[in-house]
Amino acid sequence: MFRFNALTTLKFLIFALFIGLIGLSPSLKVIPQGLMAISLHDSQRLVELLFIGVILLESITFRNNTSSITINNNIRYTLYVLIALAIVSSCLAISPRHAIIETSLFAGLTYLALYVARSYSDNSTQLIKRLTYVFWGGILLSMLAFYVGYITATIFKTPVTWPAPITGFNNVRLFNQYQLWTLGLILLPILSFDFKNAHSRYWLHLGLICWWVILFHTASRGVLLAWGLGILITALIYRKLAWPFIRLHLIHITSGFLSYTILFKLIPFLRETSVVTGTIVRETTSDRIALWSQSINLIQNHPIFGIGPMHFAWYSPISAHPHNSVLQIMMEWGMPAALLIFAFAIYGLFFWLKKINIATLQSKTSHDRNLAIILFFTVVTNAAYSLLDGVIVMPISQIMMFTFIGLMLGYYYKCNAPKAHRIKRGSFFSHLFPSVVLIALILSILPEVLQNASGDEKRFSIGYTAMGPRIWLEFKQ
Repeated sequence: MFRFNALTTLKFLIFALFIGLIGLSPSLKVIPQGLMAISLHDSQRLVELLFIGVILLESITFRNNTSSITINNNIRYTLYVLIALAIVSSCLAISPRHAIIETSLFAGLTYLALYVARSYSDNSTQLIKRLTYVFWGGILLSMLAFYVGYITATIFKTPVTWPAPITGFNNVRLFNQYQLWTLGLILLPILSFDFKNAHSRYWLHLGLICWWVILFHTASRGVLLAWGLGILITALIYRKLAWPFIRLHLIHITSGFLSYTILFKLIPFLRETSVVTGTIVRETTSDRIALWSQSINLIQNHPIFGIGPMHFAWYSPISAHPHNSVLQIMMEWGMPAALLIFAFAIYGLFFWLKKINIATLQSKTSHDRNLAIILFFTVVTNAAYSLLDGVIVMPISQIMMFTFIGLMLGYYYKCNAPKAHRIKRGSFFSHLFPSVVLIALILSILPEVLQNASGDEKRFSIGYTAMGPRIWLEFKQ
């Protein structure tokens, strides 16, 4: 009884933290100001770390109650090599403790993906509905803040400062990451859900158009480029099966652009006022080019073990990350580790397309067919965007990334494993490893947490030279 109650409590806590991070923190500071005087970024990071800690605790404590993903020995030994390379790279870094934060965090995120995959295997319908509702809840909160600000500025002719009235993020580009992760799954209810109320679909269409208006308002060229590439690749792979999904996207983006033009161009012109002041639209990409050039130089100078996970922030005066996932992994983790990580990604994509393609999806239900296309589109689109922005760095994007990877794993194994198949648990090492990861994660983040709790004015300051956030939002005096 105690074991069952503890398992139920842990599952509830996991979902509550997921709601707090994905549903609430994009528009609210989930850690009250009176509890800890921290930034929006650090608030999201702390919830993420707590979330990953609970995931690891679940993996350690209740292993025998759930299924997991089996891997063959070749992949297992490759993972051992990757772990060894990450440890050596961390030990050789300028600040090994901060390198260990990132290595243990990504190890914990991998357990999140496995947890999501197991949850999908246990009850896919319930999981997808819950995730969809959480996404829509977070979107509605963000839109409420945005459109209340817009209406107030329009009626009273009091422009807000750009990028307000968007809240919940220290930088609007982090909000764009959140938007891009949601654009696929929030279409699933329109495509596949049965609604008792006939008007529900119209409200969802309206919500999606309003969501696109905000995206055009933030003027993110990278998101639009990644979205277009994702749509193109999805169309090439799934062709006519993807058309219902793509058609909705085209309707919403067109309607969103027209609505944006009316709301932010025509109405302000007619009322002879501005809705926002200032701009974050950039005409050049010189900052990206400078970051990428520096990354290439660091790769050349540290080809084997890299400069250490998270350590671009110690080498660059411009930014704490290079705004390119491929360069970041090669530069910080070293070329051998990077090649292994890229090999895993290519291996996974190959088997996904081998088993989940036009031929195999023909026999699936509309729900399963659309879900497979949405998962593929979402991961491909955000992988493309990670080449232009810090998608693999920011807390909400990290959680979204490994949630969708977990959904793809769960979908793949549920489609291809025998119905009676219960996936075996691993060896003692797989039982011990999450314990080691959890201990490493706690010990490595503890100094900053204690520093903040003590009331030190530097709060979560780490001491690197770059501007902007990495694990924490670096404090500058």
